Amino acid sequence: MAFLIMDSLDRKKVAVITKYAVDTFSHTDWVALGQITGSLKRITDHPRLLRSLGFNDDDYPYCVAEVISAIFESDNSLIDEVVDHFDIDLWYQQKEPEKYQRVFSPATLRSADFWKDGYLRAFVSHLSSNRERMSALKSSLAHWGISAFIAHEDIKASREWRDEVEAGLETMDVLVAVVEPGFKESDWCAQEVGYALGRKVDIVPLRAGLDPFGFFGKYQGIQIKGKLPDQAANEIAQALLNKPHHRMRLLRCIAKAFASLPSKRKIELINALDSWSTATGEQLKELLEQAALSEFERKSLEGLIARVGAFTQPEPATQISDFDDIPF
Repeated sequence: MAFLIMDSLDRKKVAVITKYAVDTFSHTDWVALGQITGSLKRITDHPRLLRSLGFNDDDYPYCVAEVISAIFESDNSLIDEVVDHFDIDLWYQQKEPEKYQRVFSPATLRSADFWKDGYLRAFVSHLSSNRERMSALKSSLAHWGISAFIAHEDIKASREWRDEVEAGLETMDVLVAVVEPGFKESDWCAQEVGYALGRKVDIVPLRAGLDPFGFFGKYQGIQIKGKLPDQAANEIAQALLNKPHHRMRLLRCIAKAFASLPSKRKIELINALDSWSTATGEQLKELLEQAALSEFERKSLEGLIARVGAFTQPEPATQISDFDDIPF
């Protein structure tokens, strides 16, 4: 059976449903849940759930969590129906009024308006002490069409910090983790990496004195210790272009970003991109034609332009006269 990936709000609701079931469910309630969700067999066939309920055994909460998670991972569209049937939202409003607002209030639906339109979205997980270096990295990544979310810089003071971080995690395309001493001990960094792993989002670890560890230890890290933000951004862009599922979109983002760069920087980055051999000639041709090159920039890149055939007009089709096949 295929399992669905629930978003953060659904996971919170499932956690509340689980708590409600542990605190209040009777045998009759479990039967009703099974009928609503089409999971009655899953409930009655569980080796411990109803037995542990009847005998008030210590493992009952674990059985509840296991069964409810399985039900909603199979079909998360049933979550709101179950909440309405048992009035779980009203119960939670009385029990946890402050948390209720974040789980069941419509205000929890926020837009992630901090991303730059038309750019690849990269959430940067870092220690708070790195704010200045991360701000420089953000600027350098923007040259490559990558919009970086830096929590300490991108969250407006009037907004709830955790909600903005969550919005960034839910809408990111990739996560860039600056792995350095102290990263492993940071609860926030660990949760951000875990979020990316749960969403199956690509992680690009930047090794700044510490190697990737745990479940994201399988990702090859980029060594950035002692490197400038421009150098780190170049290597991040190259790593993402090496991933086929990101390449075409990122090249479009790069073309958009290059169009607004100063000539010197634009020429430098185009030459770097060409040297990586990650884009085909046709892809480079399209990028050059979309990058709003000035005459000076075209002159500086004339070798590359000629090689990939950029800005050439297609050969006109040969017109064949109706009389060409009539002999004298």
